[in-house]
Amino acid sequence: MKKIIATLALCAAFAGTYAQSVNRMVIVPKGGYSQGYVINNVDSAFFTSVGRAAADVTINKTSFSSAGDTLWLAITPTADCAKFRITTVTKARADMLASPASLEAYMDNVNAPDYYQAFTNAQMTGFETPFVAGSTYSVLTLGYDKYNTPSEISRADFDTPAAPYVGNPSVSWTTTDSTATTISMQFTPNSDCASYTFCLFEEGQAEQQFEQWAPMFGFANLSDMIKQFGGNLYSSTYTNEWTGLAPGTRYDIYILPMDANGANAPLILAKASTKKQGGEGTATVDITIGDFKQSGSSYYQEVTYTPNDQASLHRDMIIAASAYNTAEWGEEGVLNYLKGDNPYDPYWNQYGVDNATWNADPSTAYIAFSIAKNVNDEWGPLARKEFTTPATPSAVAHKAPAVGSRKPQAEANVLGKAPRFNGRAVNRGVKLEQK
Repeated sequence: MKKIIATLALCAAFAGTYAQSVNRMVIVPKGGYSQGYVINNVDSAFFTSVGRAAADVTINKTSFSSAGDTLWLAITPTADCAKFRITTVTKARADMLASPASLEAYMDNVNAPDYYQAFTNAQMTGFETPFVAGSTYSVLTLGYDKYNTPSEISRADFDTPAAPYVGNPSVSWTTTDSTATTISMQFTPNSDCASYTFCLFEEGQAEQQFEQWAPMFGFANLSDMIKQFGGNLYSSTYTNEWTGLAPGTRYDIYILPMDANGANAPLILAKASTKKQGGEGTATVDITIGDFKQSGSSYYQEVTYTPNDQASLHRDMIIAASAYNTAEWGEEGVLNYLKGDNPYDPYWNQYGVDNATWNADPSTAYIAFSIAKNVNDEWGPLARKEFTTPATPSAVAHKAPAVGSRKPQAEANVLGKAPRFNGRAVNRGVKLEQK
């Protein structure tokens, strides 16, 4: 503790000495946003210990009807919990609100009020929109200590019952054709199915897509997402062709049937595959260095990778020569990198000529690499082309390269932004009353 006090004293002395230039104290938390204070307004700063500040929540009962949805809750604040706030969101959104800072920001967004007492059987009512049938939701509480610090989260999940539907709406399906890049499928609804829609995903990706998009769009369940992404509704036999697919890949097609009232019936999962391309011979790639261009203050290098007819797929990169000539990389490091999976890079697997653009610096030595495998998943030789970018661009681009243009670094950098909370809101106007 003496060391901490000494550190604060040193900071105070520093602030006093350089008062003309230093006039803010900034607290930078691990999560959330920085908080700044005018030094002249800061009386003191200290460290202390607080126990668990949480409002433990359990769900006693639920009721869902056209007259209004109601939750009966027991909420027990801990000894160090001075107050709490509460909200109800979809499970997918609750999974995103995992830190006190992110949950507090959401609470502010929906104007969640403060509560200071325990509840044994409170009624939670006043939801802005009804809960979606057949979905999982979460009740979240955020406890605050006596210093008004957002502290611990308590969570309780609950399921809404599936909506009743008339008859047995269903859709039969059959794959009518497939090539290396296309799948054609025919859908036929039965007499109880008034309408239907469908959506295609790479095998096993639907749930991951739901986890990604549900918090942003407010989807309460997978059927919600299929209805939104599927787009068109069909009422009779229809044949759909998907194009531009990856060769030799398995796909899941989710079909959502609906009854005459528009109620969702259970999802139907169909499966289909594209055919592999390439041959059983040696897969090779030819590399051609193109123009070095400028877009605004950025520079980029064009490189074309052309596989032979034996290649099933190929993977491409460039790396600065200075980085390649290190113990970390070299040829072995490049091979390990290109042969590994990289599901977060949409450009990772290439199935034809790849006209790539890479961010690059002027007057810098680079090496372009590519490796391909044949239809039997046998890797061919590593293709390599050394080049040095010129001091000035060979052409000036009229527009920036397409969004998602790749980087010269050997490692894939995945930069994410927190989604904005759009879509359905269920918490605004919520009341919590002891009954």
